[in-house]
Amino acid sequence: MLKSSAYLIILGELLYYCLNIFGKNPSTDFANFTSGLLLGLSIGMKVVGIILLLICITKNKSK
Repeated sequence: MLKSSAYLIILGELLYYCLNIFGKNPSTDFANFTSGLLLGLSIGMKVVGIILLLICITKNKSK
């Protein structure tokens, strides 16, 4: 579970990096949609990764 959380956090960071590179000047509705989608996926993956990391840490502390 520790690897999964690390992968989710890294993938979230990569998606946010792609958003900064490709979504600098959204001029169409599709560009606005994709930039919002990338931002939402990025934040969601980071949050899930952090939650999994916290669960893994608390399980290891109890052992």
